[in-house]
Amino acid sequence: MKKYDLVLITENQKTINKAKSLAQIICKELNTNKQCNITKYDKFDNSYKIEIKDLVLNTSNTIEQLIKLTSNICSPWLVTYDNEQDKIELIFNKTEFSTYQKDLFNVIKWARVY
Repeated sequence: MKKYDLVLITENQKTINKAKSLAQIICKELNTNKQCNITKYDKFDNSYKIEIKDLVLNTSNTIEQLIKLTSNICSPWLVTYDNEQDKIELIFNKTEFSTYQKDLFNVIKWARVY
C-alpha cells in the first residue's frame, strides 16, 4: 500500500460548514473514512483548504488508480512523474474546460495529489 495526500482549494465557500459538507461528500466519493483537515485559505476570498490523507490499496498501478480515484471528483488532471524518487503528482487547475462529477464540486479551484 502507498500513501496519498490530496489537497483541494475551494472558492465561493463563505462558511467553514460549507467546506466541511463538501469534504464529507468528497470523502464518500473517494471511498475513505479518514478525517479531513479543513482550514481557511487566505490567498483567495471565501476559500478553504481541504486535506485528505489515505492509502492506495493496489500498488501495482498506483498512477492509474489515483487518476481513476480523482476523476470521481473532477478533471482533467496533469500528471508529473519523478523517476528518481519514483513518485507521481497530479494537479488540477479550474478552467473553462474543467468537468465535475457532481455540480457541487465546481467550487474546487485547484487540487494536488502526491
